Amino acid sequence: MGYNNHTVKDIQNLKFNYFGHDMIILHERDILKRKGVFNQPNEIHQTFLNDISELMKNNKFVVIACVIRKDELPKADIADNPYHLAMSMGLERLYDFLGEKRQQDAQTFVVFEQRGLNEDKLLKAEFERVCQDKCYPFQLILASKYANSSGMQLADLIARPIGNHVLRPAQTNRAFDVIKHKFYCKHGANHTGHEYEDLGLRIYP
Repeated sequence: MGYNNHTVKDIQNLKFNYFGHDMIILHERDILKRKGVFNQPNEIHQTFLNDISELMKNNKFVVIACVIRKDELPKADIADNPYHLAMSMGLERLYDFLGEKRQQDAQTFVVFEQRGLNEDKLLKAEFERVCQDKCYPFQLILASKYANSSGMQLADLIARPIGNHVLRPAQTNRAFDVIKHKFYCKHGANHTGHEYEDLGLRIYP
């Protein structure tokens, strides 16, 4: 599989090349703020950012993102948890994507970042409710934000650029220019970067 054989190895190699070990957690905020080990000389830091972009560009993965505009939520939805709304919409699109691959009946693990005991309990209950109602074959995994998971780190790296694109679409966004070619879209891999709205990128409302 591409993720196991290529993406995970490429992320590990990136860490070894710059830090000498692979225990580093790639948190986008820490990288941008140049905190800790990411406080590199300007030239090295820029090369590091470029290498992250190249890693994303050269690896095969599909993005399904949901952006909730909390400032524009209808009154009827204000009481709903925006995180749960995004989860429900994301699971729906994930099931659609798996259906295209004829994998919709296969057990699929969905990893969420832990947010606190109460929040995790509510999320688990909502996840199970949605999966039961829709007959989704998904299994929940709750992982610490400090887990050295390549997939979670990729998700963290792309979240802010996607949000920035939604809030400020006219602003230059080099990261999004790479990410948009990873969105689940119409007509498959030969049409990446186009017609991903409401498929790989869902915005609500």
